[in-house]
Amino acid sequence: MLEILTFLKNNLSDHFVIYFLPLYILGGRPAAVLTAQLLGLSMTLVLPVVVLLDTLQIPLFHFMYDAISNRLFIRKLHNQTIRRERAFLRTRVFQWMRVLGAPGVVAIAMLPVKGCGMWSGVLLSKLLSFSKGASYGLLIGGSILGCAFLLGLGEAILHVWRLVATG
Repeated sequence: MLEILTFLKNNLSDHFVIYFLPLYILGGRPAAVLTAQLLGLSMTLVLPVVVLLDTLQIPLFHFMYDAISNRLFIRKLHNQTIRRERAFLRTRVFQWMRVLGAPGVVAIAMLPVKGCGMWSGVLLSKLLSFSKGASYGLLIGGSILGCAFLLGLGEAILHVWRLVATG
């Protein structure tokens, strides 16, 4: 395993964009931040990029929720999204976040698990009728706190890794 990490660090760390953007797109914030941290990349570069990528998603999700065209493919996609949203709305996590209000939007945007993040944060902020300005602030705050949480998690993983590797 150490050889794989060394290989990745030696061959990919010089090509930040080549692996970071696909990792972010496929695995989200957790995969991108934790991998960059495990490869020893500077977090002063990685974290602003992650927050920027999270922020760029917000208008897309607002647009998707606000204006879905009448094309058949989009309508089918929209119907599928509505079914997923309804299932999500019934979960205990969502009910708890809804009771929390604005801190719930921040919390759902920061959690590094599937089903949470910018998409669900925008949905919750729309359901709670927050303005776009307030929504942006809460979601960006959630992204920053989520990055901080992932940094702590990554440090813990690295610490345990070093203990296992040396002991």
